Amino acid sequence: MQQLTDTRISLADLPDAQLTGRVADQVAVPRHSPADSFVLHAPLELLARTALLPYVDADSREPARGRIIEIADIFSSYEAEDFPPRSRPFEGCHDAVRYLADAMSAKDLDAADDAANWLGTHLSPSELSDTLADSIVASLAAAGHAPIFLWLAPRVSPRWNLTGRLLRPLIRELTRNSSMQLRWIDGPRGHQSSSTGADMTAALAAAPQLGEGPSNFIYPTMSRIDTPDLAPALLGSVCARGDIADRGRAVMRAAAWSMLGEPTTHSAYGWSHALTMSQATIGVAGSCADPSRALSIAATYVMGFRASLAVRPLVEQFEPERSDLSSDEAIAAGAEEAASAAWHLPDEQRGELVTLLASRASAHPDAHQAKYTLACLDAVGDDPPAARLYLAAAAKLVGFWASQPIPDDH
Repeated sequence: MQQLTDTRISLADLPDAQLTGRVADQVAVPRHSPADSFVLHAPLELLARTALLPYVDADSREPARGRIIEIADIFSSYEAEDFPPRSRPFEGCHDAVRYLADAMSAKDLDAADDAANWLGTHLSPSELSDTLADSIVASLAAAGHAPIFLWLAPRVSPRWNLTGRLLRPLIRELTRNSSMQLRWIDGPRGHQSSSTGADMTAALAAAPQLGEGPSNFIYPTMSRIDTPDLAPALLGSVCARGDIADRGRAVMRAAAWSMLGEPTTHSAYGWSHALTMSQATIGVAGSCADPSRALSIAATYVMGFRASLAVRPLVEQFEPERSDLSSDEAIAAGAEEAASAAWHLPDEQRGELVTLLASRASAHPDAHQAKYTLACLDAVGDDPPAARLYLAAAAKLVGFWASQPIPDDH
């Protein structure tokens, strides 16, 4: 693990709630320069690692807490010119939201930060989701990660244990690239859907095989299918208005099957995003005036990744050979062995596997692994019949990272 600076060492003695709160206070202050991957993910990584803490075993608690401290330590090394938000008074929530919308449209970063600071100070996490989901859920800026913040914050910090001003860095990046939006979802999608989860699965399985594009970043990847002949033609009818629960589960299962069924080439930053982004978007659908719009966005994410990255058909089938390895041994042996062991694990041993996966992900430096493991554990709770699928998918990613060398600066 990276050597901590003297100013961070004192954090190690704080209880969990105070530790994460202090780190949140630091990460909530955005930087002037465009965010790189670490800065962009820092608030989300903090939320995910905080949510994983209750799952980890005793031996992994200090390494897991150390990763949280490291977020603050690395974040503090970015640009010394931190800046305070401006002190414009707002008459209330609606005034701040209108001001934010105008600032984002004008790409006025400091004005948007002013509104985000006010909203993050005055609204609870659930209120933030209810207030902002409709306006930012379709944004592909900030790597399309806005829904992940809105989804995790109420769960991790129901009483504002972590400052709501964590919203500030995210809003700054959404404003910087406010034109990056999914477009097709606001066109015709039908008025009422009789589509089922099976229909959604079939639609996602019909994703075109475009091959890898010039960039695997979120906006260019999704833009490849945000055209009249692709996303709306393939997804429009299955994303029409109506109850989204069954179709939403199908979207998330398709994301997990993609992790499980595809080679590991894009496991770390492709198939991991397919689930974390779609799950969060569906998770905040209830905060949107039209939940089916959020479903459309989530389905687009999975189809977009499959169109660019998939090399195998989407099938709901996994038949690995049984192994005599324990879960820990299988993870150490690599991705495929880990997935196989998790798939064949008896139900009564799943609790131990959950602890193992959370402990491994929490102690590892990769933020995406932490977010993905948490997403899979949440999916197990939300969709128990698919528990084996999600645990095997999480194990595959944890096994993948176990086979990779940790960089020298960690």
